[in-house]
Amino acid sequence: MSCVSKNLLPGETVTCTGRLHWIIYLKPLLLVAAGLALVVLAPFTPHLPKLWIWGAVAIAVGLLAALPAFVQAWSTELVVTSARIIAKHGVISRRTTEMLHKKIESLSVQQSIAGRIFNYGTLVIHGTGGGREAIPNIARPLEFRNAAMAAQSVT
Repeated sequence: MSCVSKNLLPGETVTCTGRLHWIIYLKPLLLVAAGLALVVLAPFTPHLPKLWIWGAVAIAVGLLAALPAFVQAWSTELVVTSARIIAKHGVISRRTTEMLHKKIESLSVQQSIAGRIFNYGTLVIHGTGGGREAIPNIARPLEFRNAAMAAQSVT
């Protein structure tokens, strides 16, 4: 059971859940791919006998670099409920952003060209009184925003 579902208000229901996009794994994946390329090329380069070692190091560093991204994806909860939007980040040190629908002034989505192509972006919640919360690297941010706006119009 998720942390968010354990802390719902009386009568509150989850209407939409979100997740982080796979793009958070891009740098570690590129390191692993470069390492694999070096390991595969090593037998064909006799003048560079230790090339496979550099490939193995790149693979190990790539896998180690993927651990924080994995923990980030595993520990992040993005939820739209009937009463609010909740974003929880972290395992040991936790950061939670909650905003009631009636306190939200506007919702906007920021996407780069890559974000448009791969369908990820940053959801920015503008609250009344000048509050502004940004939730980066959301997969399908427009669908998440639309679900939040639909839940906002119901309340």
